[in-house]
Parts: sequence; C-alpha cells; structure tokens
Amino acid sequence: IRCDHSWAIAFAPWHQAMADEAAQLKEKGNQEVKAQNLRRAMELYSEAIEILDAGQSPRLLAELLGNRCLCQMRLKRYQEALSDAQRAVQVDASYTKGFYRLAICQKELSDLAGAWESAMRAWALDPQDSAIRELQDTIHRLEGGAER
Repeated sequence: IRCDHSWAIAFAPWHQAMADEAAQLKEKGNQEVKAQNLRRAMELYSEAIEILDAGQSPRLLAELLGNRCLCQMRLKRYQEALSDAQRAVQVDASYTKGFYRLAICQKELSDLAGAWESAMRAWALDPQDSAIRELQDTIHRLEGGAER
C-alpha cells in the first residue's frame, strides 16, 4: 500500500499562515505587557494559542503559554499561571523560562518540592542564569535548609 502525503504539502502554506498570525499576536501581546495592559495581553496570547497548531510550532506555543503565564503571575493568579507553565514545558521540554516560571508558581502555591524540581530542570537547561540560582536559594531557605 502506498501512502499519498500530498495533502501535507497542500496544507503547509495554511499552517505557515497560522503560525505567522500567532507570531503577530504574540508581538502585539508583548507590546501590551510593556504597557502594563496585562489582561489585554492575555487575550492576545489566548487568541494566538487557539489558532496555533502545536505540532507545527511547539516553541512558539510554549512561548505563548509562557507569556500568558507571566501575565497571570503578575496578577497573582498563580493557579492559572501554573496550568500555563505546565503546558508550556509539556509542549517544549527545552523551554527554560517555562520551568523557571513553573517553579515560581509552585513556590507561591507552597509546593516547595515541586518548585525545587522545576528550578533544577531550569538550571540544567541554563546553568549560567543567575535568576534561576537565586530562585533555587530562595526555595532552599523556605524548605528550612542552611545557607550554602
């Protein structure tokens, strides 16, 4: 049996157009974040997430989820932020910011063991990032550990 994959070639421009539109929405969302319009930014990120095909652009989807997570965190909505961070790292296991933000959400929700694990995953991806190291130290202190 021979399989015809011409349908994939036919849909490639459509997938690219969707990815391009999602990237434009991401950029608009980023501008809204800079202007402190967090709710509007979340709307734009959500719209982009809805149109994006994760299989086509996993990094872009992870970044959109991560950006929406950041907005949720700034609004102190850590449970919602946690969901976005978890999905972001599920979509792209190399997304350092996703693990970093996941660790912050877990810390804020008093899941220190989870926060430590996520911070370690972020550190493994980017051991030079001082913010990750600071977060690890904070979690360590909260767990009652001695200074290192």
